[in-house]
Amino acid sequence: MIEIILYILIFLLTLLQSLIGVGVLMIGTPLLLIFGFDIISTISILLPISISTSLINLLYFYYFKKKNFDLKINKEVKKTFFLFCIPFIFIGTLILKIYNEFINFNYLVSAIIIFTILISKSKNFLKIIHNKNIGKFFLSVTGIVHGLTNSGGSLISIFISLNNNKNLSRYSITFYYFFLASFQFLIFIYFFRNIFYLNNYYLVVLAIPLAIYLANTIEKYIKEIFFKRLIKILALVASIILILS
Repeated sequence: MIEIILYILIFLLTLLQSLIGVGVLMIGTPLLLIFGFDIISTISILLPISISTSLINLLYFYYFKKKNFDLKINKEVKKTFFLFCIPFIFIGTLILKIYNEFINFNYLVSAIIIFTILISKSKNFLKIIHNKNIGKFFLSVTGIVHGLTNSGGSLISIFISLNNNKNLSRYSITFYYFFLASFQFLIFIYFFRNIFYLNNYYLVVLAIPLAIYLANTIEKYIKEIFFKRLIKILALVASIILILS
């Protein structure tokens, strides 16, 4: 029964991530912890799903959307991301390897998600982190947080200077999420040899493309802000439940 719920959850989270760029890790991590999975199993289940979702969406943007808008990502932000965020994922995952049996991830993951939602509302904080040196420090900490908890990706979307164009915003977030999750997964495999796999994984293979197709079909008819608010509400509710559990 739990596995059926997981497949439905994967479909819905893939749909949300395809619409706004985030969802699989931000909501999936606290939910799987609520279902009783440990943090190692949670990461090993969600990371391949997040990577696949982002990759297919990037390909979709490149082949079907590039004629409608310019796929240009801020070079300075990209450089800072790869120099300061990616290397620190290794440190976060190393901490996870050493201390995973001693950390209460229910509290830690919930605290990070709630903190992320709160600071995303602060215009002053957004101005501060776009200072060059503070931005580097922020991305370094984000890398550590993501390697340790699987919940740092949402911090990346706060740092990224998004264009008013909805498609360019979705593309930028998807681009960074793909590389964030991909590098994390490689480092994770290096430290943890035993990866948890769902049974009947072919259902996931079918669910992801279907959810992506549906999302890119309906996105033109809906307001993106609705799903951004929805995903924050869902993440907040999941975090509160996780704490109470």
